[in-house]
Amino acid sequence: MTDEELIALTQEMVRTPSPTYEEGPLAELLVRELKGRLNEVWVDDAGNVLGILDGGRPGPTVLFNGHMDHVDPGDMPDPYSGALMDGARFGVAGQVIYGRAAMDMKGALAAMVAAVDDLKRTGFAGRLLFTAVVQEEPAVGFGARAAVRNLLARGERPAVAVIGEATNGNVYLGHRGRLEFEVTTFGRTAHASNPDRGINAVYLMAELIRALPTLPLPEHPLAGRCTYAVTRISCSPGRLSVVPDRCDLTLDVRYLPGEAPDRPEGDLRAILGRLEAEVPNFRAELRRTKDMPPFLTPPEHPAAQLLRAVAEGVSGRPVSFGTWRFGTDGTFIANEFGIPTLGYGPGGEWFAHTPEEHLPVNQLLVARQVYAEFVRRVHQVL
Repeated sequence: MTDEELIALTQEMVRTPSPTYEEGPLAELLVRELKGRLNEVWVDDAGNVLGILDGGRPGPTVLFNGHMDHVDPGDMPDPYSGALMDGARFGVAGQVIYGRAAMDMKGALAAMVAAVDDLKRTGFAGRLLFTAVVQEEPAVGFGARAAVRNLLARGERPAVAVIGEATNGNVYLGHRGRLEFEVTTFGRTAHASNPDRGINAVYLMAELIRALPTLPLPEHPLAGRCTYAVTRISCSPGRLSVVPDRCDLTLDVRYLPGEAPDRPEGDLRAILGRLEAEVPNFRAELRRTKDMPPFLTPPEHPAAQLLRAVAEGVSGRPVSFGTWRFGTDGTFIANEFGIPTLGYGPGGEWFAHTPEEHLPVNQLLVARQVYAEFVRRVHQVL
């Protein structure tokens, strides 16, 4: 596969919409591209595209992972154009491929396909497992878990996994955990013309919102600082002229590698307890509804050191270790299956889910080489 063919494949993938739960057409495209390049390729019962390439010599097994689904385009202009354009409009030198999922993460998947093509021709020591999974965006790991389980059931055991989520050409070692909480405050209805006869649940929730800046936000040297964000709020009965007796709020909290989720939950419960003691009629209920645990591969891991050295050698620039701000399927691969997991991918993560999503072409071409060279050399360290 030439570089021009890789660019064209990435454009075709961007032009193939694959929102969550509608990944089928993209899966068919990937199977078409991988047939003849992998020893085996198939779509599993979850809808994932899975493949196996034997390198011809004994060595470790590497897992490539990426996801096929993407978020809705929203107000993004011409989101499936896959157009080549000057990156200057995004503050990027050189050409970029524009479109929804260009960097989150069809470009990385295309680069992995190109790496498979290179490795098929040159051979290598070990085995390569290719996984393009469904339903990453809902953040529950449905596709990734099914993919790894299915490969393990066939006797495959990866020594290391590489996730193609955007790292701007650096090597990422993990990310913070993500907790989702639902908070409900309870009041009493009344006619809005006589609000003093009721207890307004929205006003009670406002007390909690005002107290959130007192949450402890510890920091990690690699993963960064804990954060919180209110992401949704509603009230009921939600009728005009009625003081609401219930208010519901969703809170996103990020916590650090090495922490238990009980720490941030305990901090929230402490705030609620203080408000119950200090605010008249304050009554609230807290529920933890989602937990995506953190993960962090040690920077001294030999595969991490190798991936950084390969990326530096191919790109000709310094490459740093870092972590994603957002969550990835790596948490399930690392935490549930015990597979050391690394991140390397083209594009800047800060453009994910935005109307400006794009993929620098130069990073796409470098990623293809990095993926292949890492697989060729990983037998030297594992």
